[in-house]
Amino acid sequence: MADLGFVRGQLNGIKDETTKRILGTIFEHILGNLRIGVPEHQERAENFQMYFEKSTTASDTSEFSIVHGLPSSPHYAIQVLELDNPGAKIVPLEVSRAADGKRIYLKSSSTSAPICLLVEW
Repeated sequence: MADLGFVRGQLNGIKDETTKRILGTIFEHILGNLRIGVPEHQERAENFQMYFEKSTTASDTSEFSIVHGLPSSPHYAIQVLELDNPGAKIVPLEVSRAADGKRIYLKSSSTSAPICLLVEW
Protein backbone atom coordinates (compact mmCIF):
# COMPACT_ATOMS: atom_id res chain seq x y z
CA MET A 1 0.00 0.00 0.00
CA ALA A 2 1.38 3.38 -0.97
CA ASP A 3 1.68 5.88 1.86
CA LEU A 4 2.29 9.62 1.69
CA GLY A 5 6.06 9.17 2.10
CA PHE A 6 6.15 6.89 -0.96
CA VAL A 7 4.11 9.40 -2.99
CA ARG A 8 6.36 12.30 -1.95
CA GLY A 9 9.42 10.26 -2.93
CA GLN A 10 7.96 9.61 -6.37
CA LEU A 11 6.97 13.26 -6.80
CA ASN A 12 10.58 14.27 -6.15
CA GLY A 13 11.33 12.90 -9.63
CA ILE A 14 9.24 15.68 -11.19
CA LYS A 15 11.44 18.60 -12.20
CA ASP A 16 8.69 21.22 -12.59
CA GLU A 17 8.12 22.67 -9.10
CA THR A 18 4.57 23.88 -9.81
CA THR A 19 3.44 20.44 -11.03
CA LYS A 20 5.20 18.76 -8.09
CA ARG A 21 3.50 21.11 -5.59
CA ILE A 22 0.03 20.70 -7.11
CA LEU A 23 0.28 16.90 -7.26
CA GLY A 24 1.65 16.82 -3.70
CA THR A 25 -1.36 18.81 -2.48
CA ILE A 26 -3.75 16.51 -4.35
CA PHE A 27 -2.22 13.32 -2.92
CA GLU A 28 -2.08 14.77 0.61
CA HIS A 29 -5.79 15.56 0.36
CA ILE A 30 -6.74 12.15 -1.03
CA LEU A 31 -4.65 10.05 1.35
CA GLY A 32 -5.63 12.20 4.34
CA ASN A 33 -9.35 11.94 3.70
CA LEU A 34 -10.11 8.32 2.77
CA ARG A 35 -13.50 7.22 4.09
CA ILE A 36 -15.79 4.24 3.74
CA GLY A 37 -18.90 6.42 4.20
CA VAL A 38 -22.36 5.71 5.58
CA PRO A 39 -23.64 2.15 5.06
CA GLU A 40 -26.56 1.90 2.64
CA HIS A 41 -27.48 -1.52 1.25
CA GLN A 42 -25.78 -2.25 -2.10
CA GLU A 43 -24.19 1.21 -2.20
CA ARG A 44 -20.51 1.79 -2.94
CA ALA A 45 -18.17 2.89 -0.14
CA GLU A 46 -17.22 6.53 -0.45
CA ASN A 47 -13.56 6.14 -1.53
CA PHE A 48 -13.12 2.42 -2.12
CA GLN A 49 -14.23 -0.18 -4.67
CA MET A 50 -16.25 -1.90 -1.94
CA TYR A 51 -20.01 -2.12 -1.41
CA PHE A 52 -22.18 -2.24 1.69
CA GLU A 53 -24.52 -5.20 2.14
CA LYS A 54 -27.08 -5.09 4.95
CA SER A 55 -29.11 -8.08 6.04
CA THR A 56 -30.31 -10.10 9.02
CA THR A 57 -29.07 -13.51 10.04
CA ALA A 58 -31.50 -16.43 9.79
CA SER A 59 -34.12 -17.04 12.49
CA ASP A 60 -32.30 -20.31 13.21
CA THR A 61 -28.69 -21.36 12.72
CA SER A 62 -29.22 -22.52 9.13
CA GLU A 63 -27.79 -20.95 5.99
CA PHE A 64 -29.05 -17.59 4.82
CA SER A 65 -28.08 -15.61 1.75
CA ILE A 66 -27.74 -11.98 0.74
CA VAL A 67 -28.43 -10.79 -2.81
CA HIS A 68 -25.32 -8.67 -3.41
CA GLY A 69 -26.21 -6.84 -6.65
CA LEU A 70 -22.59 -6.82 -7.87
CA PRO A 71 -21.55 -7.55 -11.48
CA SER A 72 -19.52 -10.62 -10.42
CA SER A 73 -18.83 -12.83 -7.41
CA PRO A 74 -17.42 -10.94 -4.42
CA HIS A 75 -14.16 -12.12 -2.84
CA TYR A 76 -13.98 -10.59 0.64
CA ALA A 77 -16.23 -9.13 3.31
CA ILE A 78 -15.53 -7.05 6.39
CA GLN A 79 -18.22 -6.90 9.05
CA VAL A 80 -19.06 -3.28 9.99
CA LEU A 81 -20.43 -2.16 13.36
CA GLU A 82 -22.85 0.74 12.88
CA LEU A 83 -22.27 2.88 15.97
CA ASP A 84 -25.36 5.01 15.30
CA ASN A 85 -27.63 1.95 15.23
CA PRO A 86 -28.63 0.84 18.76
CA GLY A 87 -28.66 -2.95 18.93
CA ALA A 88 -26.11 -3.33 16.13
CA LYS A 89 -23.61 -6.06 16.86
CA ILE A 90 -20.77 -8.03 15.40
CA VAL A 91 -21.89 -11.64 15.18
CA PRO A 92 -20.08 -14.86 14.32
CA LEU A 93 -20.35 -15.46 10.57
CA GLU A 94 -19.34 -18.52 8.60
CA VAL A 95 -19.22 -18.84 4.84
CA SER A 96 -21.50 -21.81 4.17
CA ARG A 97 -20.64 -21.93 0.45
CA ALA A 98 -18.71 -19.79 -1.99
CA ALA A 99 -20.36 -16.57 -3.10
CA ASP A 100 -21.62 -16.61 -6.67
CA GLY A 101 -22.70 -14.01 -9.21
CA LYS A 102 -25.95 -13.33 -7.33
CA ARG A 103 -25.62 -14.17 -3.62
CA ILE A 104 -23.40 -14.38 -0.54
CA TYR A 105 -24.07 -17.53 1.55
CA LEU A 106 -23.55 -17.44 5.30
CA LYS A 107 -24.42 -19.14 8.58
CA SER A 108 -24.36 -17.72 12.11
CA SER A 109 -24.93 -18.93 15.64
CA SER A 110 -26.63 -15.58 16.30
CA THR A 111 -30.22 -15.58 15.11
CA SER A 112 -32.26 -12.71 13.64
CA ALA A 113 -29.35 -10.30 14.10
CA PRO A 114 -28.98 -7.29 11.78
CA ILE A 115 -25.59 -7.29 10.06
CA CYS A 116 -23.69 -4.94 7.80
CA LEU A 117 -20.85 -6.09 5.52
CA LEU A 118 -18.40 -4.16 3.38
CA VAL A 119 -17.81 -6.40 0.34
CA GLU A 120 -15.03 -6.28 -2.25
CA TRP A 121 -15.32 -7.91 -5.68
